[in-house]
Amino acid sequence: MTLAFLCGPEPAEDDGAGAAAFHAAFPVMRHHYGRVAQWTGLDTAALLHGRGAPAGRVALATAMLGIHDVLAVHGIRPAVLGGLGVGALVSACLARALPRQDLIGLLLDSDSDSSDAATLGGTALAFLPAGHDPAWYRAADPGSVRTEAVLGLDPSGRYRVLLLTGVRAALEKLAAEAPPGAVRVHEGNGAVLHSPLGRQADGIPFTAPALPLCCGPDGTTLTTADDVARLFRRTTPATADLDAMLREIHGHGTRLALVLGPSLPRNLVRFPFPVVHIESPGDISAAISAILDFGVRLPTAR
Repeated sequence: MTLAFLCGPEPAEDDGAGAAAFHAAFPVMRHHYGRVAQWTGLDTAALLHGRGAPAGRVALATAMLGIHDVLAVHGIRPAVLGGLGVGALVSACLARALPRQDLIGLLLDSDSDSSDAATLGGTALAFLPAGHDPAWYRAADPGSVRTEAVLGLDPSGRYRVLLLTGVRAALEKLAAEAPPGAVRVHEGNGAVLHSPLGRQADGIPFTAPALPLCCGPDGTTLTTADDVARLFRRTTPATADLDAMLREIHGHGTRLALVLGPSLPRNLVRFPFPVVHIESPGDISAAISAILDFGVRLPTAR
């Protein structure tokens, strides 16, 4: 019986309250944030709340890495890792395929490159009837709206959930033209749109993952340093497929998964195994109870 950690893409909305609560409660979290602040020159408030450019993806990655450290203090470690978007890069780091400082530096550079007005936009969730064409929105300007991730079926099995990103005005126009409630554009600060990393990852000392890492094309398991390098050096945006990733993780014997941080909202999609969302310190007791209830064997420290 295996435990997986899941790291998702940038959340549609997050006020940083969960990360701040972890930071207040756990010395290991404060130590982690102190190191990231030294590496980046960003202050703790920016790292906790992702406010001000460039901080978006750096803030999310910092939170997920820190939550991992808090769980490790409690003896909770994964046997399998999976991720989408920024979460795929964080998962590779947790699998010890690259150093943390290199990951944070790479995300800081990519956030800086994506912080101009032309690339600031919004995010939306689309709920389509299960048999509906997932590319229905392509009548819109393809440069203004794209599918960031296919999240699979909702818990009822009636709707397929897509995470859309794009120019906010284009997303709002799409929502107005879609059936009522089918596209929900999220309020708050504009999201930094997905940007491929390309040559920014050159020079990073990638190594083979120390754990099964399910975040390759179509959710496949990455096993070599070259696999990880290709993940980071992609030059075109790739739509993430949560369903495929979950099937791959399930194939590794996963009996329970912990979702790190706020990037995959609760009760949004259907999972093939039980999940516990770790968004605030109070969720740790639920994780411990689930580990005991499902008889999950935890890996020993390495």
